[in-house]
Amino acid sequence: MVRSVSVARRLAGPVLALGLAAALAACTHVPARTIWALRSFDPLTTDPARLRAAVAMPQEAFPAHGGAKLVISQVRRGGGDEEKIEIQLEEVPLASETGLGAVKPKPGQTARAYRIPPAEIPRLLEARQRAAARAAKEPGAFAGTLSVGVDGCRPEGAPSPKAFHVSTWLKTAETGEYLTVLDDVDLVKLVGAEKLAAEAKVCEAK
Repeated sequence: MVRSVSVARRLAGPVLALGLAAALAACTHVPARTIWALRSFDPLTTDPARLRAAVAMPQEAFPAHGGAKLVISQVRRGGGDEEKIEIQLEEVPLASETGLGAVKPKPGQTARAYRIPPAEIPRLLEARQRAAARAAKEPGAFAGTLSVGVDGCRPEGAPSPKAFHVSTWLKTAETGEYLTVLDDVDLVKLVGAEKLAAEAKVCEAK
């Protein structure tokens, strides 16, 4: 029943200010340990091949295929002159992952992990270079985000849930382990059942 669960990092000119968040949540939900551990994480310099995101939510809410994407957006402060790149992520087996100590789905949840497809890394690097060049040319003129989101869905004919709990994690080259971004957050309480029902897609046949 959730349209998108994401982890994001704010970009503010050539220097990146910490701003981990969920697409539908304020950063007050992010543990202090995670904020501290990611103090040196820079999306413009981190190794994209080692970037991972994981999400846990009810199994029936996962799309049959795909549904996860990386979005980098840079926009001039005040609006306009936006550059954005979207990359569809691919699932990686949790059995092949390391640093999974924090990835502990709650009862009734299933966890999936995602990475940037190797074939898409050159396109991402080019986008990062353009973003860095624009920011360096006009310091303070641009702001943006790097986010990883997973689109959830609702089974056809299913009623709106009274609660919808999600957890998310992020692993980078700098951390070497998955860090908790959201820990069992109820999106119904956070954004309201009506908003989730309005935005949720109907799941395709699996």
